[in-house]
Amino acid sequence: MNKIKLLLLFLIVSTFGNAQNQINSFYGTNGFVSTAVTNATAPNQSSSGANQNWTFSGFVTLGTTIFTNETPTASETTTYPGSTSVIVTNSTQGTISTTGKMFTKNTSGTVSITGLDSGSLNINFNGGTNGSGNATLGLFPMTYPFTYTDNTVSGNYVNGTNTGIFSGTLTTTVDGYGILNLPDYGYSGNVTRLKTVLSVTLYLSIFPIGTATQTTYAYYENNDPTSNFKFRSINTVVSATGINQNDTTYDIGTMPIMGNVHHMLESVWIQNPIEKTITINSSSAAEKLTINLTDMLGKTIYQTKNETINGTLEIPISINKGMYFITIGNENGTITKKLIKN
Repeated sequence: MNKIKLLLLFLIVSTFGNAQNQINSFYGTNGFVSTAVTNATAPNQSSSGANQNWTFSGFVTLGTTIFTNETPTASETTTYPGSTSVIVTNSTQGTISTTGKMFTKNTSGTVSITGLDSGSLNINFNGGTNGSGNATLGLFPMTYPFTYTDNTVSGNYVNGTNTGIFSGTLTTTVDGYGILNLPDYGYSGNVTRLKTVLSVTLYLSIFPIGTATQTTYAYYENNDPTSNFKFRSINTVVSATGINQNDTTYDIGTMPIMGNVHHMLESVWIQNPIEKTITINSSSAAEKLTINLTDMLGKTIYQTKNETINGTLEIPISINKGMYFITIGNENGTITKKLIKN
């Protein structure tokens, strides 16, 4: 039960977007990278409706998340019946990396969540019959104003040696549009906002042991064909036996401005361990970079200059097994990360 919040943190991890005051698709760009951030002061997102002006600032970078879209395996389809796609999230914050999977069903544009798997916690929206327990968001595209409530969300969970069931509601709303300003990232654009509220009662056997609620706000640029959010917040409140938590996470999906090294360089994610290629990913565009690879003794093994990272940069390289350090930077600053060659 102490990891029940992982269920909720993965539930509405999704990418939408596109069209005038419209959320076109549940599935965003394969390989999309967002930047996880924190803020000492919670952004005020209480305003909704037409012609809003949302300005959020004061963020500090924590790490990155890469979203990939996969086809469920035969085993996964058996476990989560009806699933047509899996959204895989690979998150890195410092030295800690986590992976989660969200299983979805798309029936002629109507999208439902069929299951979640974070490794230590498994959740299956299999209550009722013929998928009636699936958490259904509604029919896409969704145009402002839009509201849909699924009152039959239900299923079971496994958390270590603990098992239980849950039931509740999921309400999806396109609740506003206007201008989103992210001054820390040099972004200002016309967006449409999606709000989702998941509210469930948790049971152990047949006995209720608490409640869990997750509220998500996600902002999508009206004319962006990528279907990737520009900004997203997820607030999770769990009140159950032995659990009393209220957590909020924030993600920036837009690219930071050039020269904002504090955000740009910390958003770099490198596939680790490496094989025959160093793959550098970043949600920020950067130019005129020097990339330097050294061994544990400080000897330069590889160096390249005037490189550009615009999403992903791959560097073929042949090195021996061991530990290395890679330094990436330009005139605005540098970062150094550890690499392992198996």
